[in-house]
Amino acid sequence: MSSTRNKLGRRLVGRWRLLSYTAQADGSPAVYPLGAAAKGVLDYSREGQVSVHIMGERYFAYYGYYTVDEKAATVTHHLELCSDRSLAGASNLRHIALEGPRLVLSGSMSLDGKPHAIRVVWERQAE
Repeated sequence: MSSTRNKLGRRLVGRWRLLSYTAQADGSPAVYPLGAAAKGVLDYSREGQVSVHIMGERYFAYYGYYTVDEKAATVTHHLELCSDRSLAGASNLRHIALEGPRLVLSGSMSLDGKPHAIRVVWERQAE
């Protein structure tokens, strides 16, 4: 399944470096799920594959495919393999904001059993 058939999908293709990853529950300060100094890489292939590796206070990674909804400005990562085995087979919907060389993915996730809004900021790596 190719995700590069639309303009937004084509703009995602390439390698991105992690700048920040924060999560915030209603009324609480933002936290860094993998630590404030976490480093990572996100790869979107032309063929529709996605790969994420983040190293911080622990290691988190997954591989799978992605689909893009251009009208909604969202990307869904469909996880085939994941370092957290309970997430294999899951699909994560993220809202896309492209800000110059930066990609901001936002959405929701459960952290410590509570819903959190996440914001993950990536910067395009030079080719």
